[in-house]
Amino acid sequence: MLDRSKLIEEKVAFEFNDGEYTFKATYLEEPKGDSLIEITKGEELVKEFLFPSYKIWNIAAHSSDIVEGLRKESDAGLRVAGSDGLGGNFYPG
Repeated sequence: MLDRSKLIEEKVAFEFNDGEYTFKATYLEEPKGDSLIEITKGEELVKEFLFPSYKIWNIAAHSSDIVEGLRKESDAGLRVAGSDGLGGNFYPG
């Protein structure tokens, strides 16, 4: 779990459903350059993590990959969304 007392939210960048999952990305004032990503299923928080703000649209673009991975109890879709294309990854999981 994140220590939310250290986060200063700016504004919601996006919030949408993909099947039974809801994806929400919130730009943060602090820590600067990061966004809060929350993935819920119904009322249950499934994943919550910080992600570089300039890459959050990869979460939206790969939501179907992420959902498929979550259904298999895998972070594979999140790793696809977090790839830097050079063998590195921004997904902290």
